[in-house]
Amino acid sequence: MQVMDGVMDSVAVRLATPAHRLSLRDLCGRWFMGTGLFAVALPGAMAADPALPGKLRGGWGRQLLAGASAPAAAGRPCPWDPPCAYDVLFRERPLLKGMEMPKPFLFAAEAGGTDITHLRLTLFGFASDLLDLAADALVRALATGLDLPGGRRGVAVAHRRLTGDDHLPLPPVPHAVTLRFHTPLCLRRGGVTLTGTELLPALVTSLGNRISALARWQDSELVADWPGLRNHAATLLVDVTGLHPTQWQRGSARQDHGPLPMGGLIGDLRLSGDLTPLWPLFCLGETCHTGSHTAQGLGRYSLVPGGG
Repeated sequence: MQVMDGVMDSVAVRLATPAHRLSLRDLCGRWFMGTGLFAVALPGAMAADPALPGKLRGGWGRQLLAGASAPAAAGRPCPWDPPCAYDVLFRERPLLKGMEMPKPFLFAAEAGGTDITHLRLTLFGFASDLLDLAADALVRALATGLDLPGGRRGVAVAHRRLTGDDHLPLPPVPHAVTLRFHTPLCLRRGGVTLTGTELLPALVTSLGNRISALARWQDSELVADWPGLRNHAATLLVDVTGLHPTQWQRGSARQDHGPLPMGGLIGDLRLSGDLTPLWPLFCLGETCHTGSHTAQGLGRYSLVPGGG
């Protein structure tokens, strides 16, 4: 039993005691999440800024923190029943069987026109029970708490829609597919961004780690032959010529630290061959991103069958 300061950490207990042991394909059948879609009065061109989701995350987090219990705000388990949204969505979790537990949310932004940006907030698994509260906090953050270029603060929400999905349909497996990265993919080794033949094995590992951890938010333990999947990935034909490097800066939560330089790859990663063993992994990754800084919107891709 996970107890801190006399308070049982109910979220940690639930993550540590999944009700199901599932294969990748079976996990798709119970992959549940909630999504908030927001049309906001921001220039559509701002959606291309890799730093925008991070700004959304920061303002949204401050709103959730304002409604948190005092222990949760201090990084301890929330004593409320159910726990506050900040506890579930933001509090750091200890490693679980060597896995780093990701935050169960994502932000994404897309241009909706010249003067409209579409924002998407996704909550995974049982965290999606908080979608109403999370959406309200994001509206407040947009109204009062964002630091946007040109000193803009206070952004109107023209439309809001909340939806839920209780499984992930698997489309037919193509012979070739393009992973089209709309936001930068950050996969690094030894401080160097991976770009060549080592990219696909690292991508499979990154997807596996992330989906295995997010499976716990689905009340599930993922069971897969990861060495076998990495070996199979080596049999695919890989074309990285559609990827190109990009650089930008993101803010730092630390007051004594200036903007942090960031770098990654954006564009098309083309794969062909027998995709069957890896297809559920790629389809799950399309919903939850991959690589570093996913909670800030990075590593977002769509699957384009036929190699683009």
